[in-house]
Amino acid sequence: MSQQSFKQFIPLLLIALSVAISSTALARDIGVEQRAASAARDKYNQAKSDAADNMQKISAQEKRVTDEQARLKELQDNQTVTNARLEKAKADLEAKEKALEQVWPERNK
Repeated sequence: MSQQSFKQFIPLLLIALSVAISSTALARDIGVEQRAASAARDKYNQAKSDAADNMQKISAQEKRVTDEQARLKELQDNQTVTNARLEKAKADLEAKEKALEQVWPERNK
């Protein structure tokens, strides 16, 4: 080989060597990227599952709140009726006690 041919061969040799090294580096990078993508997919799937689970819990809690609000309304309505009954019973008691107080002296005569 002449020196001129050898000088032309060196850049081609360097390019070929560079491509060979790059291919090995790229092959390693692909493996790393595949593992990173797999880990990211796992995190996404877990986050998606957590979000769905949380939405189900929120829905169940909203139903319980709605049910409890209905129960509270029922109790408040019942309290209104109970208070009215209490006031009527109190007035009746006061009237009966007053009548008793008036009758008591009559008995002792």
